[in-house]
Amino acid sequence: MDSGGSTHSRSLLRSATVSELAQYLSLTIALGGLQFVWSVETGFGSLYLLSLGMKKSHVSLVWLAGPLSGLITQPLVGILSDNCTAKLGRRRPYIIGSTVVVVLCLIIIGWTRELTGSRPLPTVWLAVVAFYVLDFAINCIQASMRALIVDSLPTSRQDAGTAWASRMIGAGNVAGYLMGFLDLVRLLPFLGSTHMQVLTSIASLALVATVAITCYFTTETPLARLPTQLSTSGSSSSSLRALGTIFTSIRSLPAAIKGVCRIQLFSWIGWFPFLFYGTTYVAHIYAATHTSLGSDDNSADLMEKGTRAGSLAMFAYAVSSLGFSLILPLFAYSSASRTALRQRGARADTVSAFGRIRQVLRKVQQVVSVSLSRMWMVSLAVFSVAMLLTFVVSTVRGATWLIAACGFCWAVTIWVPFSIIGETISDYNSAERSMRDESRGDGYIPIESADIPMEELATGERRSNNAQLEREDTLQRSSDAGGLSAGTILGIHNVFIVMPQFITALASSLIFAFFEHANGPEPENPDRQHAHEIALVLRLGGISSVIAAYYAWKLRH
Repeated sequence: MDSGGSTHSRSLLRSATVSELAQYLSLTIALGGLQFVWSVETGFGSLYLLSLGMKKSHVSLVWLAGPLSGLITQPLVGILSDNCTAKLGRRRPYIIGSTVVVVLCLIIIGWTRELTGSRPLPTVWLAVVAFYVLDFAINCIQASMRALIVDSLPTSRQDAGTAWASRMIGAGNVAGYLMGFLDLVRLLPFLGSTHMQVLTSIASLALVATVAITCYFTTETPLARLPTQLSTSGSSSSSLRALGTIFTSIRSLPAAIKGVCRIQLFSWIGWFPFLFYGTTYVAHIYAATHTSLGSDDNSADLMEKGTRAGSLAMFAYAVSSLGFSLILPLFAYSSASRTALRQRGARADTVSAFGRIRQVLRKVQQVVSVSLSRMWMVSLAVFSVAMLLTFVVSTVRGATWLIAACGFCWAVTIWVPFSIIGETISDYNSAERSMRDESRGDGYIPIESADIPMEELATGERRSNNAQLEREDTLQRSSDAGGLSAGTILGIHNVFIVMPQFITALASSLIFAFFEHANGPEPENPDRQHAHEIALVLRLGGISSVIAAYYAWKLRH
């Protein structure tokens, strides 16, 4: 009987695991499609705009679309979707509508010359407007998708959902840069006559397919049909107050989150030039090298081949990032995860050979793992060294190795800050959340048995009056302190990621404009000059990452 019951339990466990895996995949796959689109924009947008005749200083100003959209769209869409009463749900209308806009913008970008009759000024302006609208639509999808993950998963599975989102982002990066490296016109001529046309066509199809999967297999309860709907009176004014809170509540952030925001401010000054000019940097090195060797190719053919070389470098970076995102969580810990690891080790099966192996691996993991903040510090140091090594790197192979090494740094960047913020929010609000659930008085109160002492489970007795008063006092102190919601904290965190892009866009524009006026006549090897100018921007980002690494070293979490 025991053997049969055990077998049945394992069967149920496997079934539940498969069901959860399917939910994670369907819920987060749209982020992979969105990342594919974003990798196309960041990896090839600069080269495309330059091919239309724009100056590098003007291209830098185009990328102000990113911070503008992130600063406005994500907080605003989060608030509007919170109050959306559409039959499709709160998030899906924004996801579907923004997907349509993204596809239209990608079509315009791919066929800009055809739409304007190749007239220079209208072509440039149409492309710039399309890139701006594209950025706003991408941020709308991203904000809605992140909110949908929070809505759809219980608290105990939020961490797993975020981990799967990171994996989908990594997979989208790999796919995007791989497509850029391939000779798509030869492989898929029916999707377009130029590389950019085929690339935007594939990106459109990938986004539509992944969004369709997420929206079809993810169910939402319309806001108007929720069983306990709060009064909506004054919702407009409260939404405006909530939006204002994003920009006025920085002083009340917990210390750990203030530290994270400070690090992000300096680290993203380095990341934005890398993301927007990495492909262009390698492409100009390729063109400069082959020009020096006396290549018979004209400048357009050299840049076409250089673009594929840059795409290969970014593809190596994306593969490196995806691999590290799977491995690094095994060698890093937060206070909560280290406690859980010890508890699992205490309960581990030490009878079977497999159980003993797992026990040994857990002990090794405890010995070699480092804290999240230390791993973040190391990644920032590695990134700064890679950017400063552009002083000595002058070959495509060397530049490719530098960019691939940054995959380690990117894997940490899209994981560690959000892990620290998530755990800090949970610790900061746990007492308030528990007290609010117990004092709702509107019928069913969801509780977890882990929150109830064992003697209360056995006897059914209430908590002591002293304990209840103590919890009420804790809640009162939290309320008086103006405790922040997760949405507000994430909105503030996004501001510290967005602001560096303003800084880098303006700084790089000034640097490029200076060289455009200082060079005078066309240099003998303009591609080498262009590579030097981009490398200078990358080095400034490396210096900023040194400052970020110092603050990560000081971070105590």
